[in-house]
Amino acid sequence: MNKYVKDYTMHDKKEAAFDFKLLKSLFRLNGHWIIVSVAVCFLLAGIYLWFTPTKVTVAGTMELIDRSQKGGGSAMSLGKSMLNALPMSMGSLFSGGSSDIESEKEILKSNTLLRTVVKDLNLQTEYSVSSLGRKAILYKNQPVNVSLDEAHMKWLDTELPLTFHQIELKINKANDGYTIEPTLIEGKQETELPAQTFATLPATLKTDYGTLTLTENNTLTDKQRMAFVGNYTLLVTITPPTTVANVYKGRLNLEAPTKKVTNMLSVKLKDENLIRGIDFVNHLIEAYNQRANDEKNEEARKTDEFINARLARLDAELGTSDADWEGSKKNYQIVSPEVDASEVVQKRGAYELQLVEIGTQIQLHDYLSEFVNDPANLFEVIPASVANIGSSTSAMGVSSGSTSLSTSSGASGATAEAYMGLITQHNELVNRRKDFLRSMSEQSPQIQRLTEMIKDLHPTLQQAMKRDRQNLVLRRNNLEREYAKYQGRASMAPKVERVLTEIGRQREIKQGVYLLMLQKREETAMELANTTDKGKFIDEVTATGSQPMKVVVFFIAGFLGFFLPVGILLLLFMFKSTVDVPGELKKCTKLPLLCMLAPDEGDEAIRNVRTNLLAQLKDGQRVIMVTSDRDGDGKTYLAKHLAESLTAIGKTAQYIDCDLRKSARADMHPADYFASAVFTEKVNQAKATNDYIILDTPSLGKFADANIIGQQADATIYMVKTGSTPKIVLEALNEETRIPNPMLVLNAVDMSKRKYKFLVK
Repeated sequence: MNKYVKDYTMHDKKEAAFDFKLLKSLFRLNGHWIIVSVAVCFLLAGIYLWFTPTKVTVAGTMELIDRSQKGGGSAMSLGKSMLNALPMSMGSLFSGGSSDIESEKEILKSNTLLRTVVKDLNLQTEYSVSSLGRKAILYKNQPVNVSLDEAHMKWLDTELPLTFHQIELKINKANDGYTIEPTLIEGKQETELPAQTFATLPATLKTDYGTLTLTENNTLTDKQRMAFVGNYTLLVTITPPTTVANVYKGRLNLEAPTKKVTNMLSVKLKDENLIRGIDFVNHLIEAYNQRANDEKNEEARKTDEFINARLARLDAELGTSDADWEGSKKNYQIVSPEVDASEVVQKRGAYELQLVEIGTQIQLHDYLSEFVNDPANLFEVIPASVANIGSSTSAMGVSSGSTSLSTSSGASGATAEAYMGLITQHNELVNRRKDFLRSMSEQSPQIQRLTEMIKDLHPTLQQAMKRDRQNLVLRRNNLEREYAKYQGRASMAPKVERVLTEIGRQREIKQGVYLLMLQKREETAMELANTTDKGKFIDEVTATGSQPMKVVVFFIAGFLGFFLPVGILLLLFMFKSTVDVPGELKKCTKLPLLCMLAPDEGDEAIRNVRTNLLAQLKDGQRVIMVTSDRDGDGKTYLAKHLAESLTAIGKTAQYIDCDLRKSARADMHPADYFASAVFTEKVNQAKATNDYIILDTPSLGKFADANIIGQQADATIYMVKTGSTPKIVLEALNEETRIPNPMLVLNAVDMSKRKYKFLVK
């Protein structure tokens, strides 16, 4: 202890603003709290992991297949390519402005598709068992199957926007049978119904929300069945499918593997049951492919209906043409006409072929115009493939025409290509509108926008078709003029030839259209039979991780358990305003420390103070003033016992109680008394008869008495009480000049074993 005082007294170097050694010792003193904190945090982490359901992440990578490219292209894909080729991204105004992969992500996360998956997998009914407060989800391995009648299941979804409904069942299996405890939930209100007991299953339970059917699960394996041989309690929850679909929508994550990949999609799902998560992801893609096939077949079905209606009409028209042909032959009694002039016949035959081709185009054009002009087909898909037949026929006709007609034919082809692009644009808008109608109402802004775009596009489409038909009629008129010129040169031909030629030409036109329609019907049938998936997984869906992760949770618990008390200790250390240990005292003042007093040291502590005091006093310093910042710091106890201790070693010492504030023991004010000659004379008389005078003064922080008394003293013992004396008082004491030769005594020091080690270091 004396060694510490010596080192402390000789310390005159400037200390750092933040003493890391002192802070380290402070942590050592409170290390048990850090250990307790870490242990508590690990315990809480274990409780959290026990009661928190483990969510497994399942993932798979899906490839998006472009059917138009795989199938060699179509009118719709051609139209999309033309739109994408427009400058300044104008094509995005008609194509929707978003990438294909973003559209597919929205389709995969649509409520309609997710609800279909929930219904198909029966996920609206959840089974679980509980053990020691921990819930475990059962999927396909539950001992009992529970189903709600379809009518009330639909009713639950219908009532969902108004009031949330749910059915909970607690199935207790015992030796005497099954006890069912149903609970009906309506909004925030729960109603417990009387329990019912069934000796065996299947059983039927009628509730206010429908009829529940309970059956044994016969698909369990022997190992799974052994888990439910004895008594058990099964918890069953029936939730509206739409609610379950929204839950899975929040758990589903769809992202492209990289920004550059536009035909791949990473599908991830978090679920409490691994098998259920894998089944959900796989079935989601199956439902997605089924929906894509239905969309693909919709246009094909419309085309098929259109072709069948036209074939029926052509059948009747061909029958009339055949009757006219047969009647004319009988009337003129001929078998076949003869051509006399080979050159005339050759020229006339060439123009006849072109007239047949242009007639076929006009016939098909009129059929398509009739379909487009029908108001009932405004929001229907236009059979673009039928219009494309006319375009391809036009191309063949131009190749066999004369030079004078080639320019006109080329202009007609450009017009046909323009309205084909408009038809493709119309079909894309109609398909998008139907997609949105599956999950939105007709009053939604997206549907209204698409409706207006279709209506605005329709007049343009009609005008384009009119211009195209005018060009076709102009070509036909030109061909007829040329044909008439060569026909006039054959004026010698019998009238019967002209009649039969006209009838034959009409027959050929209708037969050509009929054959094209039959060919297109076969193509449509093949397209309907094509069931190629739009998306498929390139690898199996597997588990990629789970939450919460035990290692991470325990690491966080250990981190918090250690740094939380450390942070509290740092804050207490930084904002603590009183002195607790000598190290803090050393940072506040450079005054010498005589001794540290422990509450249980008694006379031995006083002897230490006496010894160190005598070592510090110089010759002639006989009057010692004992003071402190506030009452209760132990100055009176020290003053009395110090005087007795000095007497015990043969010194004469007188204790003078100068704390007149406690009781009125003088005729004048205490401050006036201590400043008077009377008090000075009393001190001088005591000095004449004693070796040492011990003056017990009032608190320095409350009264000015100690400063006045200090004028009579040679040295001052300033009592510092741990946990009580403010640091700011000790810092001000460095500049205090009114008290003579101040020396410190640290009182009420905890001298327990571990703190004593800290104090002497």
